[in-house]
Amino acid sequence: MTQKIKLMKTRPNGHIWMVAEQFYNAAELIWNCDDIDINRYSHPLIVNYAFSCELSLKATEGSVKFPEPTPDGLIPVSNIESSVRGHNLYNVFQKLKHETQEEIKNEFSSCSGEELVPLLIECSGYFEKARYPFEQKAGSYFTYWCSRSCKRLI
Repeated sequence: MTQKIKLMKTRPNGHIWMVAEQFYNAAELIWNCDDIDINRYSHPLIVNYAFSCELSLKATEGSVKFPEPTPDGLIPVSNIESSVRGHNLYNVFQKLKHETQEEIKNEFSSCSGEELVPLLIECSGYFEKARYPFEQKAGSYFTYWCSRSCKRLI
């Protein structure tokens, strides 16, 4: 017997946001610690900042999927998730509703004085590049951008 799935209205999701903040906090610990050699933690730093940015974007359009109650009245477990998929920051942003994109761009610009889209394009692949550095050709990261821009998205 297959279960019907209902989808609740798409809206900001605090569960996804909470996880975004945790990855941001982990990156900030590395970035702001004077007692460590940051070169020994560069990839985890970039991964945590980039993933935090990704999740903060995804949190703007979360959804809850839940199956219909069973014939005997049991309510199955709900599934909380983002309405968009992927790790590429620019692509994730482009998949959001136009109204959501405009709100994020305007808020980011008013907080930072910078345009968001060029920064997302520049850092679009940071998560995967830093997570799998052994599969990439040599490259560099704008770590400072990650730190301050992520702070503005969170």
